Order: sequence, then structure tokens, then C-alpha cells
Amino acid sequence: MANIGILDVARAAQVSVATVSRVLNEPEKVGEKTRLRVQAAIDALAYEPNASARSLRSQRSRVIGVVLPTLLNPVFAECLKGIADTAARGGYAILPFFTDYHLERESQAVALLLASNVEGIVLVVSNPAHSPALGRLNKTRCPYVLAYNLHPEHPCVTVNGEQAMIELIGHLARQGHRRIAMVSGHLHVSDRAQQRSRGYLKGMDKAGLVPMPLLEVPFMDQGEQEQAPSSEDVHLASVARLLRQPERPTAMIGSNDLIAIRCLRTAQQIGLQVPNDISVIGFDGIALGAELFPRPATIAQPNEEIGRQCIGLLLEAVAQQKTVPAQASVLLPYTFSPGESCAPAPCSPRAHPG
Repeated sequence: MANIGILDVARAAQVSVATVSRVLNEPEKVGEKTRLRVQAAIDALAYEPNASARSLRSQRSRVIGVVLPTLLNPVFAECLKGIADTAARGGYAILPFFTDYHLERESQAVALLLASNVEGIVLVVSNPAHSPALGRLNKTRCPYVLAYNLHPEHPCVTVNGEQAMIELIGHLARQGHRRIAMVSGHLHVSDRAQQRSRGYLKGMDKAGLVPMPLLEVPFMDQGEQEQAPSSEDVHLASVARLLRQPERPTAMIGSNDLIAIRCLRTAQQIGLQVPNDISVIGFDGIALGAELFPRPATIAQPNEEIGRQCIGLLLEAVAQQKTVPAQASVLLPYTFSPGESCAPAPCSPRAHPG
């Protein structure tokens, strides 16, 4: 099959070559209707912007692409440190992109990285089961590894968030907690949140407990970008309402540490004592938690090691001029850190002070 070029894409989309170039390099300058038409042509033709450069095996870029949702959540900053340090030791630079949890930006980032002739990509996607970005990557020979995602058809480095949550519920049940609530980031933008919510439901069932309705709130960085600075209290109004109920939970789990910290703050704002009145637990084990009081309890995952392992898999694949097989996926251990925000359930929960 003949190589597909940018002119072929332009003809298929009935636009100019310059417009195709802008879609690939400056998508924000192209109208949505035109951008979608060009993207459809790219996908239909399986166009690889860097196909000619990649065929010249002697022209190695020594660059690894990185696609992350954000750096406002320290979990990704810690992972990026592991990525950058390990890449540098291997003689590689990194080229990072940030998607703010938007599917379209994931695809744009992958397209730009391929056009830059990167030798491999580490990425976090919203959901690997139906990711346009991974669909694009799978049409190339560019090796990639997913960080934090978990899917049997893709190479991943992560922890088993579902199992970790099942074990956490068991621990809380043994401490006498019966009313355990979970506050999650929006499930549709994160398969990690989905894993942890499934673990919550399975853990509650295993412990013989009735799950409370799942509360979904925006991830902190989404709220800061899309809402006014005072909107955090608005986002957590559902949490405050739950904590004011007579039959309030005695334990609350955040699907990540930042959400747990916001829940802890909300509990204190309405007059509850943590952990005497309510235990609050997060997920991620970010280093920032050690600086807070009470120090948040958390399921800690090895964030820097996740980044290191991703680069290790990529560099091995690059050296062998092959992609990373799904069978190479790595599940790393997690630990439970009780911190200072988790305690046995109170014998007689104190009524809400308000």
C-alpha cells in the first residue's frame, strides 16, 4: 500500500494542506466542524504524520513523549519525575503534553508526538477501552506504555485499584464502620475512578454492608479551570449535606488524595472532628499529605516507580525495534498508610454540631 501523505488527507477532507497542518499543530485555530472533518480523514486513511521520518531508522530522536492529564494533581508530577529521571539516565529527553482529561486533547497530543518522531510514548488516557488516542497509536509501530490505566489489551504499569479498595473496606469494617461513603471524581473521565468505585461496591458487599450512593465531584483541576475560585464549596455541597444528616457516614473515602483532602476540609468546616467523628481516607499516597494535619490516611501507590517502570519497558522495546506487548504489563504493590485521619468507628456518633 502506498504511503499516505498530507496531500491525501487534504483531498479526502476537501481542505487545503495548510488547514491539515493547522489541525495537527494548532488545532485551537481551526473551527470545530473543519477540525472534525480533517480528523475523520486522518483516521480513515490511517495517516501517520511522521511516517517518512520514522522510516529513516538512522535518524533517532532520542525523545520520549509523555501524555498526562494534569500536573495540578501531585500524583502525576511524582510519576513525571520517575519518567524524566529514568529517561535521562538512558540518554533520552522527554516531551510532555497535558490533556486536562479531554479525549480530543489526548488524540491531539498523540498526533503531535508522532509528528515529532518520538521513539516511544508514556501516556495516561481517560479510558483505554475506547480511547481514540490508543486507536491512533495502534495503527503505528510506535511503542507505548500506559501509566495508571489497567486494560488487558494494552501494556500498563499500575496498581490494582479495585482490589485495594476491597481490602480498605474490609479494614474499615473490622474497625466497626458500617456507614461508609465514597466520593469520586467523575467516572466518565477516569477509568481509575471506575476501578475504585467497583472495588468500593464489591468491598461493601463482601463485608455485608449496604453501600451509600456514590457522590461524584469534579477533579480539583477541572473545578479550578471551569469555575470561579469559590466554586470548591459548591462542588462539595453534596458532601456537606451528607455529613449533616442524622445517619451520616462514620468513614468517607475519596477516590484520590486531593478529593479526600477536600472532604476532610469540608468535615472540619461544618464542625466535625477528624478522625473522632469521621474517618477520611484517600488514594494515591502523594507526598504533600505528609505536610497536612491531620495527615490523611491513604492507599499509597509508588508513583515515581510507575514512571520508572514505564520508561524501562519503552527503552527495552526501542532497543529491539518493536512495540511493547500487553503481556509485559506490570502490577506494582500498594500499601495502606493509616495517617492521622482514620480511626475505629465512634461507639455513639456525635450529632452534627450545626
